[in-house]
Amino acid sequence: MSETADEKARFHLSRQSKRTIYSATITAVVCVLTIGQAHAGFLFLLLVLPLGAWLGWSAYVIVRRPYARLAQIFALFIWALALGLIVAAHFLRHEMTRSDADRIALAIDRHVQNQGYCATSLAELGFKPDDVEERLGSNYKYACVERKPRFSYVATFTVFDTWDYDFVRDRWKYSSWAAKKAYLNPDPPAARESVATPSASAPLPNSQSVPHRKP
Repeated sequence: MSETADEKARFHLSRQSKRTIYSATITAVVCVLTIGQAHAGFLFLLLVLPLGAWLGWSAYVIVRRPYARLAQIFALFIWALALGLIVAAHFLRHEMTRSDADRIALAIDRHVQNQGYCATSLAELGFKPDDVEERLGSNYKYACVERKPRFSYVATFTVFDTWDYDFVRDRWKYSSWAAKKAYLNPDPPAARESVATPSASAPLPNSQSVPHRKP
C-alpha cells in the first residue's frame, strides 16, 4: 500500500504538475507586488479576460484530466490567495487614508463653524504639509474659494479618480476621471450644442453692395 501511495504521489507531482504550480506562484506573486501597490488597483482590469480564460481552462483540466487535477487545484488556491491579498491591501490602505482624511475634514469644518470662514491652508489648522502628503499622497488639494473650503485627495486604488468632501452634506463624494473629462474640453456646452445660422448670405469677393432704395 505504501508503495502504491508513493507512486500516486510521484504521479500527481510530476514535472508538468510542478511547472504548473511554480508558474502560478510566480505570476501570482508578481501580480500582488504590482496591482497591490497604491493607485494600481485599476490594473486588475487587464487581468479580467486572461484570468477568466485561465479559470475556464482550469475547470476543463480538473474535470477531464484527473492526472493534472491536483496541480490545477493548487494553482487555483494560489490565485485565490493572491486576489485576497490584493483586495485586503487596497481595503486597508483605503481605510487608513480615509481615517486621516476624515480627521482633516473635521478640523476644516470646525474652523468654519467657529470662525465663520475657512482657513487659508491646512498648516493654519495645525497639519504639517509633509505629514499630510505622507498620509494622503502628494496630489491632495485644499483651497478656500469664496469663504468655502474645498478638500479632496486621489483615491488610493486609482490614479485619476478623487474623493471630494461635501461640507454641506457632510459626506465624501467619489469623482471619477470619466465624469471629469467634460471639464477638459475648452468649448462650453452651449457652444458645442448650438450651431450658427447666418441670417443672410455673405457677399462674394470683389462684389459691391447695392443699397436698397425706397420707392
